[in-house]
Amino acid sequence: MSAKFKFSLVITTLLFLFSFQAQPLQGAEYQQQVEKFLRWISENSDSQTGLPYSHVGDERFEKWTITYDAAVVSLAYIAAGRIQRAKRIIDFYRNNENVWRLGGLIGAVDASNPAGAGESWLVWSGENLWMGIASFHLYKATGQKEYLEFAKRLADFALSLQNEDKTNINYGGIPLGPRSGPNVVGDQHLNYDVNQPGFEEVFATEHNIDAYALFNLLYQETKEIKLKEAKEKILLWLKRMAYNPREHRFNRGCRREVDTAVATDVHSWGISALGIDVLDKIELGLTERMIKFVEENCQVNVVYVKPNGKKVIIEGVDFVDQKTAKGLGRGPMVSPEWTFQLINAYKRLSNDFAKRGEQEKTNRYNQKRLRLIENMLSLAIEDGSGLAYPYATLADAPIGHGYNTPANGNLSTIGVAYAILSLLKYDPLVFKEFSE
Repeated sequence: MSAKFKFSLVITTLLFLFSFQAQPLQGAEYQQQVEKFLRWISENSDSQTGLPYSHVGDERFEKWTITYDAAVVSLAYIAAGRIQRAKRIIDFYRNNENVWRLGGLIGAVDASNPAGAGESWLVWSGENLWMGIASFHLYKATGQKEYLEFAKRLADFALSLQNEDKTNINYGGIPLGPRSGPNVVGDQHLNYDVNQPGFEEVFATEHNIDAYALFNLLYQETKEIKLKEAKEKILLWLKRMAYNPREHRFNRGCRREVDTAVATDVHSWGISALGIDVLDKIELGLTERMIKFVEENCQVNVVYVKPNGKKVIIEGVDFVDQKTAKGLGRGPMVSPEWTFQLINAYKRLSNDFAKRGEQEKTNRYNQKRLRLIENMLSLAIEDGSGLAYPYATLADAPIGHGYNTPANGNLSTIGVAYAILSLLKYDPLVFKEFSE
């Protein structure tokens, strides 16, 4: 090998290494905040099980781990490269038959009980689907087939619930959960009330988007025809029952009839999971019309007083539209969790328009994303050595979807977990993680 060739090879190698090292990590500009969010979750997780506490500071939920929260926290760990911590959470559910009931995972457990003592024995489709989504991404991060199998088990649970009656208005949809067991009055009914619809009668748009996302993730990986057929049926349900053509948005779902109430999260999740191309099949331009609806009806500005007395003005999204909030007798409030979901939706929009070569829209939605991130970082609360969020900017207030926010002084894991995902540009509803 000539000296000239050796010199050329060294220069080329150095240039390659320099260009590689110069590439920023995903979310590197927010790494300090991400580390503080991770630290807060770690400080507020059980040392025996590794499960995160869902609502810190609300004694009604002391040591509760809600299954959905556990799934999203494990996704945050995956996004941050804390794989062993993600495994510990998912293995708790994967290896513990005590947390299974009616074919699926129960809604909440006592985080301090390794045996899996239940705090809520209700079985929700959405929580199972999110645990499946988390396990799928853990499989992608590790290559370990047991996590793919766990994701498939949870997908099969949802598949067993899919409405196959072609004469029924909810054909193709996934209900809120399975039918009740025989021993508890009000089991698997809304508000535990036998006069309210059972879970098998209620079809929520959010759970159908969850199912579409999990089935799509697994189909892209395995090419199993049953998954392709199942997600196509869900898309038909979304077109028929969730799509609101008059207001260019999604309805909340269907109970015994179409439920036209506004739920902010289904629009963000719908954009993340389906993207522009699929939503265009429902209505050309629907994605941007949905975003416009959310911005005009659900996006709010609020004044929030932090525990240290500092007042901040925060822009974010409410759980419902402003008209509904007023009807509930409360002012507007911001949900960190649902705002970070919108931040991820903006990222999906920006990416999709970039692929179409529409640079103006790419930049516009990226700027909207960055503006909301700055607002959410202003809302973050120093707690111990970490950063955290209240569940919402109003405590013990009606959300508008059948429950209230936690008590005053609460700090909730779910907002922190979504902060990590959004700051690291990791959207679990998308098959391939976002890239620059």
